Amino acid sequence: RTPPTRPARSARGPPITMAARCALERVARLATRAHRTTRVSAPSSAPSAAAIARGGFASARGEADASRSSSNASATAHRARVDISRGFAAFSVDGHAESRLAVRSPTRAFAGRTFGTGQGADDDDKDEDAAEDDILDDDEDVVLAAGVLPRRDALAPDQGSMRDCEGVPVYSLTGVKTGETVTLPGRIFDVPLRVDVAHRVVVWQRNKRRSGLHKTKTRAEVRGTTKKARPQKGGGRARVGDLRAPQMRGGGVAHGPVVRSHETGLQRKVRRLGLKVALSAKQAEGRVVVLDNAHEDVAEAKTKWLDQALDSLLGAGALAAGDRQHSVLLAEISADETTPGALIGRRRDVRSSDFVPTFESRAKRASKNLPHVHVMHQRGLNVYDILRYRSLAITKDALKELVSRIDAPIKR
Repeated sequence: RTPPTRPARSARGPPITMAARCALERVARLATRAHRTTRVSAPSSAPSAAAIARGGFASARGEADASRSSSNASATAHRARVDISRGFAAFSVDGHAESRLAVRSPTRAFAGRTFGTGQGADDDDKDEDAAEDDILDDDEDVVLAAGVLPRRDALAPDQGSMRDCEGVPVYSLTGVKTGETVTLPGRIFDVPLRVDVAHRVVVWQRNKRRSGLHKTKTRAEVRGTTKKARPQKGGGRARVGDLRAPQMRGGGVAHGPVVRSHETGLQRKVRRLGLKVALSAKQAEGRVVVLDNAHEDVAEAKTKWLDQALDSLLGAGALAAGDRQHSVLLAEISADETTPGALIGRRRDVRSSDFVPTFESRAKRASKNLPHVHVMHQRGLNVYDILRYRSLAITKDALKELVSRIDAPIKR
């Protein structure tokens, strides 16, 4: 009997398994999509799965990476902008000569993707291709007005000279001028931008906010017996005592975290200076707007109404989260029992952590479902929140109390 002979291998190499073939087809689809998104005028054919299997995998992968990087760079170049509040130095590619800024989605909340429509849901690749085409297509852009924010591309040459900003107009929540003007004192809104002071205050705030409830059990706290596991000698194994030792499975933790306070100290003068620096940074960037009222100007305490009002007031100048939501910190004088039409809400007590009834304005009620809109009392204005939000809106009554609070002598 002659031994059975193995079938001769092909000159192209070993046979391709099903998993490898699926992976190659996926790479071919990625390469095809990359060629389609580059929109190159010269004709070029995307590599097939067979071509990649013959050895063109490395070149196809390099072309796909280069095409993807070029398309991403072209799609995101016009969005390059660094806020003064994050680096205290402004930079803009497209400039502010344009009075309108396009937003990348017919529905601003989803940034180019259409959810729940059911179109093209048969294939994941078709959905991804459609989403990329929507992002790269400029014909379907929805344009928002520039708003009332006097945004600036660079710092003024005389920034930090503590010069009063006079004639600042007062607006309603819908972006209409009321005819009144206020003055922003330079000793608060035009101090030199000290990044080191702002950093110290932010670190102090975040350390104070930490709960410090982390805790691990030591060998004296874990459950288990204290009996010696086995005799000291005679077993031929390593000597061992308590099974609750840190090196044992289920034992205690050595040098683990304990319940403690992370709070650090900071001088009150530095805290106050940090607040002035944060306010001056927003003013230097042109992201401060003064409102007439946050309660009576609100027609109804609805999220939709407030979102549309912010579109008219701020426009595209305060969009965050991928140009999908407005980012604004609104300082007001909270409503009380004497405020006509005040709404009854609830807040969490600091000491007992229980919810207690309280009064709130219509703007605060309407902002609770907007993730990047925060309405607070002017007493709660702090460096971290001012720098975290894109823009700062403050009512004229809150501005008056804020100035008097900062000018008050420090209690020692």
